[in-house]
Amino acid sequence: MNSPIEPSAEDRIAGLEEKLKACRRELKALRESERKYRHLFEHSPAMVNLTDLDGIILDINDSGVRMLGYDSREEMIGLDSTKSLYTDPKSRLRFKEVMGRHGSVREFETEMRRKDGTVIDVHITSAIRRNKQGEPEGYEGFVVDVTDRKRAERELQESEEKYRTVVENSIAGINVHQNGIFRYVNQRLIDMLGYDSPDEIVGRQFWEVIHPADRDMVKKRGIKRQKISFSPAQYIFRALQKDGSIIWVELWASPAIYQGRPAVVAIVIDITSRKEAEEKIHLLSRRLIDVMEEESRRLAADLHDEFGQSLTSLHFGLEALETSLGDSGGDSKERCRTLVRRVEQLADQVRKTTARLRPDVLDHMGLIPTLEWHIQDFLSHREGLDIQFQATGFKRRLGGAAEIVLYRIFQESLTNIAKHAQAKNVKILLTHSHPKTILVIRDDGVGFVTAEEGLPGGRPRGIGLLSMQERVASLGGTIDITSAPGRGTTVRVEIPEEGGAV
Repeated sequence: MNSPIEPSAEDRIAGLEEKLKACRRELKALRESERKYRHLFEHSPAMVNLTDLDGIILDINDSGVRMLGYDSREEMIGLDSTKSLYTDPKSRLRFKEVMGRHGSVREFETEMRRKDGTVIDVHITSAIRRNKQGEPEGYEGFVVDVTDRKRAERELQESEEKYRTVVENSIAGINVHQNGIFRYVNQRLIDMLGYDSPDEIVGRQFWEVIHPADRDMVKKRGIKRQKISFSPAQYIFRALQKDGSIIWVELWASPAIYQGRPAVVAIVIDITSRKEAEEKIHLLSRRLIDVMEEESRRLAADLHDEFGQSLTSLHFGLEALETSLGDSGGDSKERCRTLVRRVEQLADQVRKTTARLRPDVLDHMGLIPTLEWHIQDFLSHREGLDIQFQATGFKRRLGGAAEIVLYRIFQESLTNIAKHAQAKNVKILLTHSHPKTILVIRDDGVGFVTAEEGLPGGRPRGIGLLSMQERVASLGGTIDITSAPGRGTTVRVEIPEEGGAV
């Protein structure tokens, strides 16, 4: 039997050299790996540390030393992290429980105490470190300071809670809509519109809750708000409740960004009670005005029928007396003629007073002939003033209420021009354009500084201007008075047809 051939000495030497080369390559790779690990350990911006199973720090990089406020790595090596770093020992126990179940943790949230006692929020990402036999001998991992991020999150959460508290407890209805679709509504708006939950409104068209008669107005306001800087926009309209009933609301709208896209934030207040009160006030004002006009009409009739007839009778009596005195009357005849002239003056004054109280021509011929007559009478007592009057669009007379309101405003405006304006030219335009009648009176006088609602500022308010506002409001119309020093005054009145139709 042949014995195996023993390798030669040269072969054994060659084998040893190959093994030696392999060991050198492994050693080089190990050193390269250690170098890379050390580089990461030393230059990582996050804290890198090694501990034993009890939490005793075995090593820590400079970032960790700086993060926790210590002076050197040596100062920290040997510290019990459970006692020195964790603010809550229970948190350390939870960390070890997770490690025990999974062998690692990722972004474990806890708090750590720095050397100066301040507390920071950290995220720990770590794994169990094992020996060559695979037995756990400690932990290694990264710790990231997330204090600033957590503070920002807490501030954001507090802000959201405050916002939510304000919005949900607001006495006003609040909604957010995008492209005309409700995206958010608060509880107050849900209650205001008679719904049971936000789900019944969110996702529906914003226009669905607006009364059909007011939708065009609200849409025009919305388009205007989008085209120009018009924030916040405020307007009043009628809203529809779930059961179809109508409420009056006042809305303020502002552009905003909601969930990253342009939106509109709207605040809505139920003003139904206020509108009903205003309507009652307008009704009472109209009744009061009617009573005043009726009293003026009665007084004018009494003056004309009783006092006027008495003056006429006295005039005839004096003329008869003068005739009876004959040529020998002398001074008595002259006194009769003086008394006749005095009676004629009194009669003229009675006619003017009667006309101011209630011109007959208004009742018998209508508004336009009355304005023309009043202009002629007004100009007969004033020189250096030119009045141009134009009426357009009238195919029939207005209602009695509208005629008397427009006449009184016209009358008051000319009186103010005579007293205060020092104007040389006045232009008056009366237009009937369905469904409203518009009266514009513009002068080139001295003007005045306007306060709120167009009333004169810096001097006592005239009762006449307030009366003009009340008369227009009683018919559901509007009055706009614009003026400026040296630029004249313009009075513009709009009365809806239903406020003055026959």
